[in-house]
Amino acid sequence: MYHALRSIAVSLLVVSSSWALAGEPRSEGQANVQVSCSRASAFVSVSISSFRKIGVVTIEVRNATGLTLYKEEGKALTPELVRRLDKGGFPRGAHTLLVTAKDFSISQVFTVE
Repeated sequence: MYHALRSIAVSLLVVSSSWALAGEPRSEGQANVQVSCSRASAFVSVSISSFRKIGVVTIEVRNATGLTLYKEEGKALTPELVRRLDKGGFPRGAHTLLVTAKDFSISQVFTVE
């Protein structure tokens, strides 16, 4: 199963962007993580915005029992980061997205249907 998830992680569509999210003001010391998992889409969209450069970041998806299904570590040189993860790599049910960086640690729950 690990090798199958690894190959899915390698083949993901990864998009990084440096545009600011419209209508979402950021104040000093605040960060925002949004997860969108639509039934009509084949992707889980993750949008991270911070009040300054994100820097070293870890994005992790865990299932309800705490098993890590996906983990990505990298460095974002902008205050915004967008990722699209292939929903086919995750089993149906509730999952938790954990985003950890120097200035923040945020978790969001989402459901794959």
